Amino acid sequence: MDKRNLLRKQIVKERRHRGRLFVVFFLFALVLILFNLFYDEMGLFNYFRLKSEEQRMEEDIARLEMEISSVKDEIKAIGTDPFYIEKKAREDLGLAMPDEYIYKLEKNK
Repeated sequence: MDKRNLLRKQIVKERRHRGRLFVVFFLFALVLILFNLFYDEMGLFNYFRLKSEEQRMEEDIARLEMEISSVKDEIKAIGTDPFYIEKKAREDLGLAMPDEYIYKLEKNK
């Protein structure tokens, strides 16, 4: 019976050892997977950074499209509306009709 008990103890000991090795390898693999999940090139941190950059670029595109639309409207007005041309010449270039005077008021600082 001693041989049987000795053999059984040895088998139990080996099973415990294998179980511990399995747990160690499983934890190691889990740590590697989690590390890759967060810090890899395709990880979550990079994903969130790229997502915020995409949102910022979409906002820039929307702003630029509005700017393009206003410039197109201005070009259309310049081509068709003579009063708009006169207004822009007065405001931007400081021009006046022959009998007009321009007064510029300076703000005191």
